[in-house]
Amino acid sequence: MAIEAQHAEKMKTCLTDLKQDLLDEMLEHGSIKAYQAGDFVVKQDEQVKYLPILLEGCIKVYSDEDGVSFLLYHIFPAGSCIFSFAHLFTKGSANFSAQAADDSLLLLIPAFKVAEWQTKYPAFNALILREYQKHYLDLLETTRQVVYHNLEDRLLSYLQVKSLHLGSDLLAISHQTIANDFATSREVISRVMKKMEKDGKLVQEGRRIRLLG
Repeated sequence: MAIEAQHAEKMKTCLTDLKQDLLDEMLEHGSIKAYQAGDFVVKQDEQVKYLPILLEGCIKVYSDEDGVSFLLYHIFPAGSCIFSFAHLFTKGSANFSAQAADDSLLLLIPAFKVAEWQTKYPAFNALILREYQKHYLDLLETTRQVVYHNLEDRLLSYLQVKSLHLGSDLLAISHQTIANDFATSREVISRVMKKMEKDGKLVQEGRRIRLLG
């Protein structure tokens, strides 16, 4: 009972636009699952059977082609993995992976309940549509940065977004993790980071990075 109450409070904090009757149904029919950093929420080429809603932590969504990963966007608390939603009602497999970037807590909603609640609860449908729009804009921004910006600008934006959502200018992230997200080598990232540090944009403290200014 204590665990259920804790989850209910977490859901209420994250999903502020949803009324109590829908939150109660989510607790009844959904499942709460904890993921450690590095765990897969959805694996590419697997069938998607539920809609994940992030309550705590951070999830990165990326596509993999011939062993090269391309970061699409990050999901932060109260965000739903919209790519998962797009695959819920088709028989095809996922063309993306969703992986926990930090230790994370997710609410997993089965596909048949997603369809039912879209009709029954306008606020739930509005949440889905809002997340669609947000991640569409995220993908546009990713494309714009790849086309129009150099690696240093993209890296600074990447770190600033993480800092904003974590509420801290000190980020615990390795050069290899960043390299994986940018589909490049660790040596390239280390070289760019060294230049950014020289330019006074950040300070490297072991495996942590502190943004300046």
